[in-house]
Amino acid sequence: FFTGGVECGATTEIYGEFGCGKTQFCHTMCVMVQKSRDEGGLAGKAIYLDSEGTFEPTRIESIAKANGLDTNVALEGIIHVEAHNSADQYYLLQQIEHSLIEDKDIKLLIIDSATGLFRQDYSGRAMLSERQKYMDEFLTMASNMANFHKIAIIWTNQVMVNPGVFYGDPITAIGGTVLAHKSTYRVYFKKSGAYRMAKMVDSPKHGQIEVMFGLSESGVVDYEEAERLEKERKANKLKAKKEEKKVEVEE
Repeated sequence: FFTGGVECGATTEIYGEFGCGKTQFCHTMCVMVQKSRDEGGLAGKAIYLDSEGTFEPTRIESIAKANGLDTNVALEGIIHVEAHNSADQYYLLQQIEHSLIEDKDIKLLIIDSATGLFRQDYSGRAMLSERQKYMDEFLTMASNMANFHKIAIIWTNQVMVNPGVFYGDPITAIGGTVLAHKSTYRVYFKKSGAYRMAKMVDSPKHGQIEVMFGLSESGVVDYEEAERLEKERKANKLKAKKEEKKVEVEE
């Protein structure tokens, strides 16, 4: 993940609190997968299974433009489908498998998020067992698709605060062992001032690596680029303040 992109034939879970960059990462991957292999992509298409209304075409356009891709072509390379309840989400995943059989150019499936609709439809402790059962079926089907069709699957997950944690970070991913066992890679995103931090929590190939990154018009960017953009933003803000004061003095 940190040394060569997102693995095909595997599932990658991205979890973190609101605003940590999960959806921005998903949008960036939808564009990057369309780039040529020489440029780090797969010259392929992406499917975005949207359960939270998070897909934003204008973000795809800005990310594509920043990466030297035609914005219309980039949008055409993403199949956007919306799910409104957990049954709908399950049905759409079945239809997506048919699409994978018919179109071998599809290399990436985004599920944003994998858990939200199950929490919505099966709320409360009384329905926890049933929720875990159906969520397990959904994630098993997705995991099998990744392995059989050799595509990359990224799903996002929501978090909660664990009241039993007195030391360290109390933020924990929801879904319990069901989700943990179905994710090949688990990556925790969190805010760190103007930047973001990604931590590899579980991986068959890596230790618990941590990296810093940033968000920009071009999507997810390396820490060095994020730092440059942040300095530029602060310089422009300071310049604007000076010009504003200058106008006030002249008046």
